[in-house]
Amino acid sequence: MKRILLLCVLLAALTPTLHSQTTLHNHPSVVLTSEGLWNTSSGVANWVNLLDVNYNFALWEGATLSLDLLAIANLRAEQGKSGVADHLHLFSAIEDTPSTLALLALGVGQKFLDERLEVWLGVRNLSKDYFDTPWNSIFTSAMNGLFPTIAGNFAVADPPASAMALHTEWHPFEGFALKASLYDGVASDKWADIFRLNIHRDGFFSIGEVSYQGRDGGYVGNYHLGATFGFAPLASTLERGSHHKSHHASTWILIEQPLYIWGGGKELELMAQGGWAPKSDCKWYGEAGLICRSLFVESDYIGTQISRSLCTLGGETHLEFTYSLPWQLGTLQPAIHRVWAAENTSTLAMLKVVIEI
Repeated sequence: MKRILLLCVLLAALTPTLHSQTTLHNHPSVVLTSEGLWNTSSGVANWVNLLDVNYNFALWEGATLSLDLLAIANLRAEQGKSGVADHLHLFSAIEDTPSTLALLALGVGQKFLDERLEVWLGVRNLSKDYFDTPWNSIFTSAMNGLFPTIAGNFAVADPPASAMALHTEWHPFEGFALKASLYDGVASDKWADIFRLNIHRDGFFSIGEVSYQGRDGGYVGNYHLGATFGFAPLASTLERGSHHKSHHASTWILIEQPLYIWGGGKELELMAQGGWAPKSDCKWYGEAGLICRSLFVESDYIGTQISRSLCTLGGETHLEFTYSLPWQLGTLQPAIHRVWAAENTSTLAMLKVVIEI
């Protein structure tokens, strides 16, 4: 936590200088996420904090320089202890390796064709472009970020790791988007390795999707179909100290479908998603959930989801109930998780606080 506070002080000191050297197109963003985690089955608790600082600088017409920094303070990890639950997948999206200052993005994007096409080159993270749909992002489970059929298999740019990348995004018609990204095959959270581009040693990882997003407040939702292909070491291969590369592929689908809309912004939404990765450590993942918006107050969310993953080490079923309450500076979100795994069954409680500056 001291590291995060130190970074906040540093950014506060630098912000006036940065504003004085840039135009009004500069949009700084600071988000602090704090989670109190408690495994009610074992009594183990943890406190995790994540600070995300994102700056976008306008360079010339249609061009933007992006800088995204991340700091993670994980109390148990800093004491040399494991997380609050020993499962195949982390139940928290931010209970990760501590990092004083990780680089998630640093590069330049250029827009063309009336800003319908963008090409971006530099250090990048997959979470900036994929699996960040509005309803999917409400849930606190790590599996609602990068699906385990991808994150559980390959050493990809999943926070706090990143890698050199070429990202393209095209919006041919209103609502439609096509994305494609090419990454170095092995991502890292170490500054000395982030800027490495060694296809001979690391191989490559590619990902893309086609999507359609309806207008807010209508019965047309979000629909995403994507795939990955790479020739790179698996995460399990790197853990054994080997850089042996292999071909791998996966595909996924993500649907967010409005079911019923009331007056005053109230909405009931169905979310369904799944991933398949043959010849990998985690071969299959599926999830279904229901979310209601503005049920008690404007822009609150209450949701439940159940997921199932099948891996070589066994299967795991994950149930989550959560409620997100907006407040002046961000959101307050309690959540309950129930996990049925091959090795044990756990009930976990979480209180998540998000502060946006």
